[in-house]
Amino acid sequence: MKTIIVIVFLVTLATVWGHHHHEHHDDDDYVVKTREDLFKYRDECSNKLNVPADLLEKYKKWQYPDDEVTKCYMKCMFEHFGFFNEKQGFDVHKIHKQLMGAHGTVDHSDETHEKIAKCADKKPEDTDPCAWAYRGGVCFINSNLQLVKSSVN
Repeated sequence: MKTIIVIVFLVTLATVWGHHHHEHHDDDDYVVKTREDLFKYRDECSNKLNVPADLLEKYKKWQYPDDEVTKCYMKCMFEHFGFFNEKQGFDVHKIHKQLMGAHGTVDHSDETHEKIAKCADKKPEDTDPCAWAYRGGVCFINSNLQLVKSSVN
């Protein structure tokens, strides 16, 4: 359950970052992902990246060590959720929509949106996409952990 929450949070963070840098926002087409989607994406990403069982257990406890496997795992999850791509980064609007849920009201001028956008920065030239996704994900978790946890209930 904690792993699902973390993944949803990270995916949501990725979306927030991406749209923060876009002029056109197409979050109206975004479909809020479910717990089942989270499980599916977690399995796909952990298999693709050969994530060791001990790391998966840490993720379930909201622990994301600063290592290459974890960084690329976060990137993979964000990509599956539609929150991140290597060229444009995070989609702030989609992350916000995911956090608010399928029936929630999204106000892109509220405090939550601002917090998400602060974590969704541009990629430094010397940073690889996995590190970029990780940095944003950790920032978002640290800023909005309770909201992230509740978004997957």
